[in-house]
Amino acid sequence: MSIQVRDLTIAIGGKSIVSGADLDIADGERVGLIGSSGSGKSMISKAMLGLLPRNATASGSIVMGGTDVIGLHERALADLRGRYVGTVFQNPATSLNPVMTVGQQIALPLKLHYDLTKAERAERVAAMLAKVGLDGEVTGKYPHELSGGQQQRVGIATALITSPRFIIADEPTTALDSVTQRQIVDLLTSLVDDAGASMLFITHDFSVLARATTRCYVLDAGRIVESGPTAELLALPATAQARELVSAARLLTLRAGGKEESHD
Repeated sequence: MSIQVRDLTIAIGGKSIVSGADLDIADGERVGLIGSSGSGKSMISKAMLGLLPRNATASGSIVMGGTDVIGLHERALADLRGRYVGTVFQNPATSLNPVMTVGQQIALPLKLHYDLTKAERAERVAAMLAKVGLDGEVTGKYPHELSGGQQQRVGIATALITSPRFIIADEPTTALDSVTQRQIVDLLTSLVDDAGASMLFITHDFSVLARATTRCYVLDAGRIVESGPTAELLALPATAQARELVSAARLLTLRAGGKEESHD
């Protein structure tokens, strides 16, 4: 699915959060959105999903597969989110329902959006668990019984179970140790590529972005300040904001050849 964002402006309580943002994602392309905390990254993803806070206002356009999300009716937005757009959230410990088993969690989008039998849903859940590298024994477990890495694999399975055409990954590795980060990023990108889907990968860490995307946008104080191939921005950032993020990435996670201890 292709996405075109034009002149997106978001304000909350009269305070500007995002100002005139333009970005494009081609069909089957993995694109990054990087910026420091508070730069407006998550607000852009919420606008794409039609999940902005009640006191937020948005103008401009977000066209997904020919449909403008801005101003779209909630019923149409819910159908879009369930069938065509999947989301992998930052912290699986809080995004997964604590009173639902893994099997119930992953099967829920199928139950809501498709007319399948219980056996058909169970078959698809088992197949998806295998794709994300989880044993079928976790089906009856609850999120708190899993490690952080396993929880995020469940989150990915839930996001991809309906075979969406567009994936939003909003800081999906922040709550994980660096070794598990690599595993989750590589798993997510391979599954997205296998499905032929598009992806927006949101993060504050250039080193994570380098593994997940081929092109990216740099966001600072609600404005796109730089864009281009991820490798080029990582090697030779043009703006002070991008240089700061690159410097932090070199000091922190996903160091090439570094020995990291896994807590997963």
